[in-house]
Amino acid sequence: MRKAVISFARKTIADQRGQILPISAVMLVALLSLGGLSMDFGRAYIAQARLQTYANASVLAAAGEVYNTSTTSSATTFAKNYSASTGDNNAISYMGTVTTSVTTKCLNMLLPSGTCTSSSPANAVQVRESASIPTTFMALLGKKTMNISAVATASMQGKAQPWNVAIVLDDTGSMGTADTNCGGVSEFKCATNGIQALLAATDPCDAGASKCSTGDFHVALFMFPGVSYSYASGGSSLSYLTNCNGTTTTPSFVLYTLPTVGATSYKPITYTKGASSWTGTYEVTYGASDADANGFVSDYYDATASNGLNSTSSINQAIGGCMTTEPMNWNSGNKNAAPVMQAASTGGVTYYASVIYAAQAALTAEQTANPGSKNALIFLSDGQAQLATSTNNFPTAYTASSSTPGLNTLTNNGTYPSGVDECQQAIVAAQAATTAGTTVYGVAYGSEQSGCATAENNFIADTTLVATGKNASFTLSTLSPCATIENIASSLGNFYSDYLQSGSTVSSSCVDSSHSVTSLQDIFLSIAAQFTNPRLLPNNAAGTVVSTN
Repeated sequence: MRKAVISFARKTIADQRGQILPISAVMLVALLSLGGLSMDFGRAYIAQARLQTYANASVLAAAGEVYNTSTTSSATTFAKNYSASTGDNNAISYMGTVTTSVTTKCLNMLLPSGTCTSSSPANAVQVRESASIPTTFMALLGKKTMNISAVATASMQGKAQPWNVAIVLDDTGSMGTADTNCGGVSEFKCATNGIQALLAATDPCDAGASKCSTGDFHVALFMFPGVSYSYASGGSSLSYLTNCNGTTTTPSFVLYTLPTVGATSYKPITYTKGASSWTGTYEVTYGASDADANGFVSDYYDATASNGLNSTSSINQAIGGCMTTEPMNWNSGNKNAAPVMQAASTGGVTYYASVIYAAQAALTAEQTANPGSKNALIFLSDGQAQLATSTNNFPTAYTASSSTPGLNTLTNNGTYPSGVDECQQAIVAAQAATTAGTTVYGVAYGSEQSGCATAENNFIADTTLVATGKNASFTLSTLSPCATIENIASSLGNFYSDYLQSGSTVSSSCVDSSHSVTSLQDIFLSIAAQFTNPRLLPNNAAGTVVSTN
């Protein structure tokens, strides 16, 4: 019996049949575990990828809004509209609750020069999307959710869109005033620095190119009063634009020329008297060697330069040193001597309806030459219209050449060209540009407290209503330089104000409530953002946090 039991035990131990079953059971559990983990991790990977996509969409939608409203709430609103949170456009139901946080930043890499500080306005936005997604197999092991997140950072300043932009710069005597809020330089110099910031932020070149001679973004510089055309085209001994090489040059400022309302092209206007003649232009870049037939250039950009600008471009030559930093005033003693502005300590020469008509005419021609492009006009001034009423400001003895448009006398009927209602003439001119499809930006730079509705010295105030305050209502008694520029803008969203200069005449109430920027350089960067495409940036780019929501 004992032998039989031992024999049976040996046979049982030696028999391998059926032992794969427990091994298979163990392996099956392991495989199922791995499969379950793969399913959970795979689902998390796909969800995280989708979350990153929606974070990108959210931040790109908000990029153009970082300059808007004093609390940057507009950027937050746009970002959250396109986030993956519940109720937003990219909500993902299976992710459960998605948390979206929006941070506005000032990034050093987006500034033409310098470093962001705690007081710098935002120029970029960052979106972080976070979610806890439910697990399947891992829940059996006690882990019921997995945390995922995605971060994206973006700004404008991608490649510039097809725009034709006319920049109109006030160069009257008051722009020679020092601006303590801009490092103590003259208002004129501060304005040209702002234009440089705009150009450096609008890359017209194709992808991969750091410098280009042509592009989709075309820009021209206009100035009032205008300059002698021979200086603007480089035809004089000074070679005003093309060969100054950054040396400060004093151009000849000329009397106001009067372009025709509704003209479809612009060129310098010539006046003649017997055998003598003179030609004035508002468009400083007209006739420059790198400009097209309408005076617009696209060669201003150079990513390899320290300031992002091509130093040989005519517009950069003009704003980078060729122009005098002390604008000219009218010398009353020379009113009848020659049709050229002379330096003087006093004077009243601010009249800008005509330059707006000139800029719009050039834009019309440029848009025709570039089908599919859009037009914009940026108008900057620090004061009210105050051209002296004497017709001696216009050379009545000179006759406009029959080959060029223009008038040579003022009327007193209040409509262009007139010495009366000068502020409202500018409003009418700008509203006509808006009606023609141009986006007009009005930049009030140290706007004065009074003017337009009140007379100064021998200047006549606005005395009749010839314009409608579409953006900011006014009466004759309340019409001010600030209200004028508000109504020059196509909408209040296109109106900006830098009111922080010192001086008793600056209007501290001329405040822009649509944007968070107040310094002139930041204003130009805000405008530039509207001409460019949004682009994603490194999430770890150096800068300063402005706000988090």
